[in-house]
Amino acid sequence: MAWELREAPRATSPDDAAAWAYRGCAEVERQVALADLGDADGVPSALDVVVTMNEIGYQRRRRVVAVADDGDGRHVVGSGLLVVDLRDNPDSAFVQVAVLPAYRRRGIGTALLAWLVAAARDEGRAVLQAEVDVADEPGSDGPGVLTAPTGNGRVRSDVPGVRFALAAGFELALLARRSCLRLPVDDAVLDRWEADARVVAGDDYRLHTWRDDLPRRWHAGYADLEHQLTVDEPNPGLDLEPERWDAERVRVMLARLLRQRKGFVVTAAEHAPSGRLVAATWLEHGMDAPAFSEQDTTVVMPDHRGRRLGLLVKVVNLRAHQAVWPGAERLWTWNNEDNPHMLAINVAMGFRPAGGAALFQARTADVGPARLA
Repeated sequence: MAWELREAPRATSPDDAAAWAYRGCAEVERQVALADLGDADGVPSALDVVVTMNEIGYQRRRRVVAVADDGDGRHVVGSGLLVVDLRDNPDSAFVQVAVLPAYRRRGIGTALLAWLVAAARDEGRAVLQAEVDVADEPGSDGPGVLTAPTGNGRVRSDVPGVRFALAAGFELALLARRSCLRLPVDDAVLDRWEADARVVAGDDYRLHTWRDDLPRRWHAGYADLEHQLTVDEPNPGLDLEPERWDAERVRVMLARLLRQRKGFVVTAAEHAPSGRLVAATWLEHGMDAPAFSEQDTTVVMPDHRGRRLGLLVKVVNLRAHQAVWPGAERLWTWNNEDNPHMLAINVAMGFRPAGGAALFQARTADVGPARLA
């Protein structure tokens, strides 16, 4: 079978003729997720790809596709993605390679990665980071099992993406857990959790819940919370610095979600004496994928921890979510295995492990097709 690499042309709508490559990327990632994970919840749609590829200001993205020769030259069998931050982390880049299972071990992944490495070098990025989704986590150490350097989390070395990353010169940095909560959660359970959390939180906090928008007066305060999340998130083994957030970045995020047809509910805790937002949590729901939702940010400012505010905002937000989208069947969340506090809250709420992701890092100079030959 003959194939070639092409950089994906720019398109502004999934329906554009030029969007054939973006549609192909989305379909490759969907089929890879179904084959490797058993579900495709959370995989970017063609619309997601179009929107993120056209967003400017905070990240630059490039996509390359492997195209099979099937007559019209538009049968996408593999895709590569390069993401570089423009305001933060100036030395690193994120890379992703996906190849349809039926087309693996033909050199397509190697060629895609070589293209991405060259593009990262052109961007002046000395460090590469990559993520491999996995269907489950081994329960114990043993032959063929890799343990994260911190000792928290394991992954099988024979998972295709893991094997490919290791062969390319990447090193395992950490593991993230993917967890699923079956919906709906009984109102009586939510009532009990909320009552328990409010007793500890006390009377100094006012809760606000918003749907599909954030009042402009809170944009700067919410930006502070997003920045704090990147300060707090444990990323041992990855060369990442905290992200700089401001009100404008929040507005860009809100506009992106609108273009992606994603609704959301967010609940924030305001510290009444100071008028500051000190905790928040966020749930996203795709209008075109109504069976599931995804947990995004959950954060509490350091000087307000120990008051069960994290649990409180999550419970109140989950109640709002169930009222707005009663047909949702499952809720997904991700947490680094080195974040025991948030993992404990999610387990207490009924989230159950459902696979995860292995996060890898390498020096750009150390990655190349020669290692995969």
